[in-house]
Amino acid sequence: MTTDTHFNHKQLIQYGRPQNFEEKIKKGLISIVKEDDLLIHLGDVCIGNDIESNNWFKENLKCKTYLIRGNHDKKSTKFYLENGWDVVADRIDINMFGKKMCFTHFPIAWDGYFDINYHGHFHDTDHRRNEPGFNKILSGYNKLISLEYTNYQPIIIK
Repeated sequence: MTTDTHFNHKQLIQYGRPQNFEEKIKKGLISIVKEDDLLIHLGDVCIGNDIESNNWFKENLKCKTYLIRGNHDKKSTKFYLENGWDVVADRIDINMFGKKMCFTHFPIAWDGYFDINYHGHFHDTDHRRNEPGFNKILSGYNKLISLEYTNYQPIIIK
């Protein structure tokens, strides 16, 4: 699983990402994600250069790829399916390892169904956590996935 890769978004360096963040993300994905894996991207693939950035996943990874649409993923579902993704959705629920897992870009309020909500969007800064409504819904059910906390490596769910 990965999130908020923000390929081509050089302004993120001003907010603390290293100069080589894209290279670190790509190297990590290539070395960790295997052919029989499922890669779930929790959104915000890129800022610009959409065709090349989205196709990078299919060209470099041999696994199934699911995109959970983020606030920067504004193209049509058809665009994403034609440019590297096997599945595109706003939310995906999967039962794995005895848990009901919900994958979204934004954190969502517990709905009585899922055991855990994996989400991105916040990165490692507090400015997004103060967006209207998020403080009301965050709970022990929400699990932030932030590349800034994982040295830009994908997360493996076990």
